[in-house]
Amino acid sequence: MRINWFSPLPPSRTDIAQFTARILPDLCAHAEVTLWTAQDSWDVQTATVRRFDPAHPRWDILNQADVTIYNIGNDARFHSAFWEACREHSGFVIMHDVSLHDSISHYHRERGDRDGYLRIFESAYGARGRADAERYWSGAVSNEHMVKMYSCAPYVLASSLGAIVHSGAAREALQRDLPELPIVQLPLPYPPAAHFAGGFVPRLHAGSPPWRLIVFGFLGVNRGLHALLAALGALSIRDRFRLDIYGELYDRSAVSNLIHQLQLKNHVTIHGFVPEAELEAALASAHLAVNLRYPTMGEASGSQLRIWSHGLPSLVTRTGWYAELPQDTAAFVRPESMVEDIREHLEAYAAAPAVYAELGEKGYRYFAQRHSPAEYVKGILQLAKQASLYRARASGLYLADRTAETLDGWFVADRLPEYIDRLAKEICAVYGFPASS
Repeated sequence: MRINWFSPLPPSRTDIAQFTARILPDLCAHAEVTLWTAQDSWDVQTATVRRFDPAHPRWDILNQADVTIYNIGNDARFHSAFWEACREHSGFVIMHDVSLHDSISHYHRERGDRDGYLRIFESAYGARGRADAERYWSGAVSNEHMVKMYSCAPYVLASSLGAIVHSGAAREALQRDLPELPIVQLPLPYPPAAHFAGGFVPRLHAGSPPWRLIVFGFLGVNRGLHALLAALGALSIRDRFRLDIYGELYDRSAVSNLIHQLQLKNHVTIHGFVPEAELEAALASAHLAVNLRYPTMGEASGSQLRIWSHGLPSLVTRTGWYAELPQDTAAFVRPESMVEDIREHLEAYAAAPAVYAELGEKGYRYFAQRHSPAEYVKGILQLAKQASLYRARASGLYLADRTAETLDGWFVADRLPEYIDRLAKEICAVYGFPASS
């Protein structure tokens, strides 16, 4: 089987690049994989890599594969080149984020492309969507309103055969937006840390103070960093903790100023983006990870899997995918009471570190049972083998839509949806694929 795989690749500073690297050995063991990326350089040796140029797409090469799979996330720096590709060349899309407005709006604002932004909303949501997009562009409505109302998934997935998601929350969100799109849910894959390869999890994270807290990843405004710093600053036993911040900060100067205001200079270290080996070593020696997301886009967290892979206890926000987790695999923080809950957890950790270490162990065991890269690849290959059926289904639905447009006005208006539904089912039956209701 020949697979086109669109994705950012190492050393890009996105976990989706690492996601691809983690499953690539198993994928290449069962298929001939061509990696397509928009970046100028990469660090991959296990598969053929081609650079994708949106201005000069190589459809002749892409059409030689049996199936194309796109990895789409909510960061225009890494994924903007793939949006139009998946609209032009149908395939399956792995939706690492199901809400893409932040990425799409940022991309067009950076270029001053108001017209392009408005065209997207008009094509995906009609006149109402364009009107809201115009109001947002002029500052009349907030980004929060746009994120809540418009995922932009209907635009990106307009030509897709189906979508792959990693959480129930993401699946429900996509089904609301695209009720006819086939959606497959697979557990996000991640290998265990090397020193846990045998499956045994020692109690590494319940030592003596000072206890090391760790936050890492792309630290945007939804990562709760201000709440964490406020909680640490209000803690009477703050001297028992040290906080290490790894990754890219959305506003480093603002975070540094807050650390200064809260008199936490001796308690917090900002490391920035570091090599994988250094981050892994930091996680292995940490006592408690803080992995907050609010608001969340509903998708599974690669950061949480990395935390669990070390058997490390963690604080997570009770929302989205995190709210689906078993209660004994992490400690939960309420979105509306972040500072209060974080402070209480830190006090509880200081009183009984072993209780939290047990959460880390149970989180590891839950992770090891569900998130194998090999099992994930099996799910991908099973879907890829059915690509021809999905293409037939998509063709049937497209033909039904075009026929319905042609016949519009021939029948009693209030019965037109019934005619369209019947026609769609009949066409899908001819192609041999079950029709959606």
